[in-house]
Amino acid sequence: MKPIADIHCHPTLHQFTFYNVGKKRKEDLWWDNPPKDRQRNSEFPEFFQCNMPALAKGNVKLVVAALYPIEQNWFDPAVIGTGSLTDVLAKQFVVHLPTRYINKVQDPKFNYFEYLQKEFKFLEKDQGIEKESLPGWKYVLPNTGNKVEKALSDDKTIVMIPSIEGAHSLISGNNHQILNGAINMTEVIANVEKLKSWSAHPLYITFAHHFYNGFCGQCKSIPGIAAKVLSQQVGLNEPINDNGMQLIDALLGINNYAHHTKRILIDTKHMSIASRLQYHKKIRRYNESNEDTIPIIASHMGYGSHKTMSDSILIPDNVSNKYDNSSNFNPWSINLSDQEIVEIYQSKGIIGLNLDQRVLSGNDRIEEEKELFSNKDIKKNTEEVKQFWTERVADNILGIIGAIVDSDLLSEDEKNNAWTVLSLGTDFDGMINPLDSFITSDEFPSLRECLIKYMPQMKKFKRLSMGKPVEELVDLILSDNAYNFIIKNY
Repeated sequence: MKPIADIHCHPTLHQFTFYNVGKKRKEDLWWDNPPKDRQRNSEFPEFFQCNMPALAKGNVKLVVAALYPIEQNWFDPAVIGTGSLTDVLAKQFVVHLPTRYINKVQDPKFNYFEYLQKEFKFLEKDQGIEKESLPGWKYVLPNTGNKVEKALSDDKTIVMIPSIEGAHSLISGNNHQILNGAINMTEVIANVEKLKSWSAHPLYITFAHHFYNGFCGQCKSIPGIAAKVLSQQVGLNEPINDNGMQLIDALLGINNYAHHTKRILIDTKHMSIASRLQYHKKIRRYNESNEDTIPIIASHMGYGSHKTMSDSILIPDNVSNKYDNSSNFNPWSINLSDQEIVEIYQSKGIIGLNLDQRVLSGNDRIEEEKELFSNKDIKKNTEEVKQFWTERVADNILGIIGAIVDSDLLSEDEKNNAWTVLSLGTDFDGMINPLDSFITSDEFPSLRECLIKYMPQMKKFKRLSMGKPVEELVDLILSDNAYNFIIKNY
């Protein structure tokens, strides 16, 4: 089996928070916290999904580790108060975070960029060091595509490449600066240069996240009861502003920043439709007139089944029955339309498949699982449960591939490489509810086996496979595409 790659997950998030408040027993990525059988269908997992032991056991050798200074909005004292209520919220929505860390996030002096740098130092500190718990295994942070290729030749080395979740991370401040229009762009641009001087610079930055960052609008992303407590209204569906455009130029090293030597790519996940339309137009124009073309990344996505990006917001996401009336796919605008998939493909970009239940499934499929399977079936992870969730993954794969193969904008020759656009971007340990059959990175070999077994049974597979064997196509998604993209663009 080929080594597996994941272009978006959070192997540092929980461990860093404990390390930061002095919990020495839990001070590195090797801390193991595997799921118990009863936790397999937990809506708010209390186990680790992509720590080093899980990655090693799953043969996951190439990982883009998303660094994330937690947005203060998750723990706004004006909304949720402090003390015991905060503890309850942390337990439900941001599991495994120590109360002392939450108090730091709530502090008016909390500094996003300072904590971003601290999280990178945490990732950096144990690279190249073997741990007794997994003899021979280590992780490294190479800083070029060539060094990535060389490191992956070692059977027991995991390559970690940093990315950043949210442009708020680049502010030397916090929500006070964002909400009061007091972002210091001189500091922000200086912080971009600091990123590019890291021992291993970020491959990309997920430009938006759950809450307004002062640079661009975001999509609705918080479902269920959490959405009733946490407001995403500020900045929702807004376009990129002038500061955001300046920041994008600095990250990409274009226009006024063309003299910059390193490029940090932009990940469009979480950006509003208005922002994504602006960004796509900007990249399309750049790529038409420059040889150093810029790929569009959508790092942890699902298929939304809309023809165009504009179609995806004809019904606003905050209309309560938009998701309630959905069938196979989640129709929120945070997911991909056919138009967006084709634009990503044309830019030679990449899409990471998110393994969150709700991201990959419409309401009918979520309810169907409850009707078909008992808690006992799910805890045992029966073959029927595995088939059910494999079909959800395959539905999204075939939806994305179908958008390319059926496009009127592409020639038949251009469509031949449709399967090179997809990879895994699980968002593991990023506050998600994973598919009940594939809840940790060490279960990826099982996912591979199930896709090979069940995807050919899907109605659209024969036509969309273009005569290629299923094993080859699955390996493109789980291994080759991410590898080739990173070697080329890092």
